Amino acid sequence: MSIAPGQTSPAPTLPPVGGEPDAIATSRICAIIVTWNRREFVSVVLKALARQTHPLHLLDVVVVDNAGTDGTLAHLCSAFNPERVVDNDTDRAERPSFQPPRIRDWAPPTPPGGDSDRSHNALGVASLSIVRNRANTGGCGGFNTGFAFVEHWFGKPTFGGPDCVWLVDDDVDLPPDVLEHLHVEMAADPAVGLVGSRTCDLNQRDRTIETTIYYNPESGAMQDDPPPGHRSVAAHAAMVHRFGGPRGVAGYTGRMDVDVVSACSMLARWSAVVGPPPGTRGAAAAERSPVGFWDSRYFIYCDDADWCLRFARAGWKVVLSLDAVVFHTPWNLKLTPARIYYAGRNRVWMAQKVLPTDRLRRVTREAMRRFLADSLYAALHRRAFHSRIILQTAIDIATGTGGKTGSDGPAVQPIVDALKSAGLLAARKRIVVLCCTGEAPKWAARLQSDLQKAVPGLCPKVTFVCRNDIGPAPEGAVVYGPSLRSRLKKQFWMLRLRPHGAIVFDLVNDFPVLIGCGRTLHIDSRKPGMAQVESDGWLVRIRFLLHWLRTRPGLLRHADTVEPYKSESRYG
Repeated sequence: MSIAPGQTSPAPTLPPVGGEPDAIATSRICAIIVTWNRREFVSVVLKALARQTHPLHLLDVVVVDNAGTDGTLAHLCSAFNPERVVDNDTDRAERPSFQPPRIRDWAPPTPPGGDSDRSHNALGVASLSIVRNRANTGGCGGFNTGFAFVEHWFGKPTFGGPDCVWLVDDDVDLPPDVLEHLHVEMAADPAVGLVGSRTCDLNQRDRTIETTIYYNPESGAMQDDPPPGHRSVAAHAAMVHRFGGPRGVAGYTGRMDVDVVSACSMLARWSAVVGPPPGTRGAAAAERSPVGFWDSRYFIYCDDADWCLRFARAGWKVVLSLDAVVFHTPWNLKLTPARIYYAGRNRVWMAQKVLPTDRLRRVTREAMRRFLADSLYAALHRRAFHSRIILQTAIDIATGTGGKTGSDGPAVQPIVDALKSAGLLAARKRIVVLCCTGEAPKWAARLQSDLQKAVPGLCPKVTFVCRNDIGPAPEGAVVYGPSLRSRLKKQFWMLRLRPHGAIVFDLVNDFPVLIGCGRTLHIDSRKPGMAQVESDGWLVRIRFLLHWLRTRPGLLRHADTVEPYKSESRYG
């Protein structure tokens, strides 16, 4: 049985979590945390788990170390004394190879007169396991490793499987009652398969940055408000009336039926994931297929949303607990070209699982046209490597190329080294700084000041090129309007300036600089002392255009012939 997003699902008849009336006090939960080179962050999360009001003797914790190189494993062993460390000797999360637990030689020696029982973890939870992956399999592969380990280890007769798994990001902070709120919603309704948390800004904790997420089957996009005809239109309107909207500062409380919840803090019914335990009786156990694990193609992004939609198609409710708060960094502050690639690729793949053929082809066609247009625009506006990444997104969608395939472009290096490698570290050189956002002139002025201090006498001449609607332009700046006519007209200024290079901030630029500038330096405003260098002359652009023209027909043909996707395995 399957349903489309937005439709009402029939309530399954499985028993509540725990299988008895006092489910809240008896349910066993396994928390899964995936980490990669964030040993201090994950330590904060583990300490937050130890403060949970849910009974700690019913909370098992699994940390998946995704082949980190910052000493995470040694640090966690020393700080938290896990019961076991298990190596996963594989490069493919969907093909786990768990080795026997290591000998517990990391336990500190017993001090004179100290407690001789060093056999238990320092968190006070039922158990702490660390799984060390041989390869970085991304957030998607990391959680799949965690699922497989829970099934492998906690499925043993001596343990018994958990009632729920709690997915937690490694860079969040958790109030002590978050798990309790999540579990109250799960235990109260046997129709619920997933419960998610309300997200607040980690650095501004009274500000809610994410609550309701709905899937729009017309556009294939996720959004804050339900699309027309969605089952939650009335409930969402009541929420907006009560709290003022899905984001902001308000006394949010209660529960909302949604389509998607985030895996930064998500509680899942384990029997829905892997199927009911052997010997379970009843029509529900006989008729319902397990949802399975995450889609192994995704690596990062949309993997949790895809899972939510699969739960809904299997007839489970996906709900949001507004009382279960998690503190997290806003997702848009962590975007990079590679992350945007994964989000774009995986969103289209997700549509292949939930949309009927005609609508799927229309959504895919619109996505392909957008990728083609955006890549061409980037190629003409001093964003050469970005244009290639955007076009590769569309190509990989069509060819089904999954896994860790995203790119962030050229290597990042200190700004002085970048100028030197680009041949621009000289007083006789001229650089144009392209400013089309309100913050760009301020970033550029600070950069210029820092360079004058760092390399006096070698700092190249700087000319600001500013759009006329972003605020006052620096003295001597070339000012252009947003119209195509104005931007082309100002190209004649480039003939007079004869710049040797250009600087672009945050991969945002709408001024083409068609004349001159053989090198472009890309600077992330979050790391102002670093830069990426790329060649961006006419030869580079012509080669890209030929590749674009050769690729375009096949991408559009794929959109017109794409079929709904059905995984042949439990991974997706």
